[in-house]
Amino acid sequence: MLPRAVSARRGGIAVAAVLAAVGLIFAWQASLLDFGGFDLPGPGFFPLVLGVLVFAFAVLIAIEGWRGAAEGETVELGHRDVLIVLAALAGAAALFEPLGAYLSLGLFGAVLLVVLARVAVPLAIAASAAAMAVCWYFFQVLLGLQLPLGPF
Repeated sequence: MLPRAVSARRGGIAVAAVLAAVGLIFAWQASLLDFGGFDLPGPGFFPLVLGVLVFAFAVLIAIEGWRGAAEGETVELGHRDVLIVLAALAGAAALFEPLGAYLSLGLFGAVLLVVLARVAVPLAIAASAAAMAVCWYFFQVLLGLQLPLGPF
């Protein structure tokens, strides 16, 4: 059943419309939070920037889809790797609070390295541990933010 062939023009415009809606939702929700300033950004600053960027890129994707793709050209939707990443993201989101940020994100990275990149398990674990050490240093030391630690 998957992957499914669809018109490149219609598929691109449909994806752009979904991304534009997501960008607008991010911007709308960010507008309900304090923006702060450039010297000390508040909790709404980065989601607003992200929402505006996602919306702007969605508009560019829609323009390119409208102008660039011929009507008969097709693309395939539903690739195995994309579905694996989406499932792993859902798992990481579900485990973020119970396992903690570093363990859930490290597990996410290790799973993707093993399943998609076909990296050996010990190397994937080592790479994920190194990446989580960098994340800890960035968030805890440089930014002074405490991410959820989970049971540890």
